[in-house]
Amino acid sequence: MKTFVKTFRGKMSYTKIDKYVDLVRRTLDPDDYFNIEIQYDEGWQHIRIEVWDRVLH
Repeated sequence: MKTFVKTFRGKMSYTKIDKYVDLVRRTLDPDDYFNIEIQYDEGWQHIRIEVWDRVLH
């Protein structure tokens, strides 16, 4: 399992978040399974992408 974590300071637009997620997805195999979790704290946005390799699971 691979985990990608990115923290954005302040309120970021959804287009910037989508751009980051698309960049991560380009590095992955199309058959891999992934889960995206977005958390909001005071002035921070945390994005966590967990990727499971289809071959291993």
